Amino acid sequence: MHRLQQHIFGLLINNPSLRYARLKPAEVEGNLFMYHLRALINQGWVHKRPDGQYELTPEGKRYADTLSLKTLTPRIQPRIVTLLAVRDDKGRWLLFRRKRHPMLGWVGFPYGKIHLGESVSEAAHRELKEKTGVEAKLVHRGDGYITFYENAEAISQIFFHLFIGTNPHGSLKKNPPSGTVFWGRLEDADNTYMPSLADLAKLIDNNSKERFFSELEYKV
Repeated sequence: MHRLQQHIFGLLINNPSLRYARLKPAEVEGNLFMYHLRALINQGWVHKRPDGQYELTPEGKRYADTLSLKTLTPRIQPRIVTLLAVRDDKGRWLLFRRKRHPMLGWVGFPYGKIHLGESVSEAAHRELKEKTGVEAKLVHRGDGYITFYENAEAISQIFFHLFIGTNPHGSLKKNPPSGTVFWGRLEDADNTYMPSLADLAKLIDNNSKERFFSELEYKV
C-alpha cells in the first residue's frame, strides 16, 4: 500500500468518518492525493457518503482487522480452524494427507478455516462435508494451539476448535485439490504422520467430560 493510502487508511481506522480536507495532507498536490483516494475507493475499502464524508466500508473494516496498527501492513496471524477427529465403528480415524505447503505430504486430521459470520459448529459440519465427503455427528471436544517449527522458525500455527465425530456416513471424496482423504489407524503411523496426531488422540480419549485446552509445539 502506498504511503498516502496508508495515511488515509490510518486516519479512517481511528475516526468514524472524515471530510476530504481532513484527510489530505497540506503539502500533497490535489491530483496526486485524489489518485490514491480513488484507488482505495476502487479497492472497495473506502466509501464517500452522500454528505461528503469518507468512511471505511465493511470490507475496509475487515481488511483493517488484518493490519498492524503500527505499520499498517498485513500481519501474520494464527489461522482459526475447525479440526475434525472422526472415527468409524472399526476404530479407524478419518485422515487427510496434505497436498500443499507449509505441511506438504504430512498426514493429520481434516481441518478447515472458519468463515466470517458462521458459528464454529456450522464451520465444522461444512468443512467435514467439503473436505472429505463424509458427514457425522460432531461434538466440540476442546481447543488449543498447534505450532510447527522448522530450523527454529515457526512455519505453521493454528488455533483449533477440535470436534469429535461419530456415526460417519457418506463416500470419501476422490482426489480433492487440497489433500487425500483416507481411513487409517494411528498405530500404523509412519514418519509422514504429524506428531500432533498421537497427542490429540490422547486428549480426545481422556475420560474427562470437560473441554480441554492445550498448547502443542513440534519441530519438523
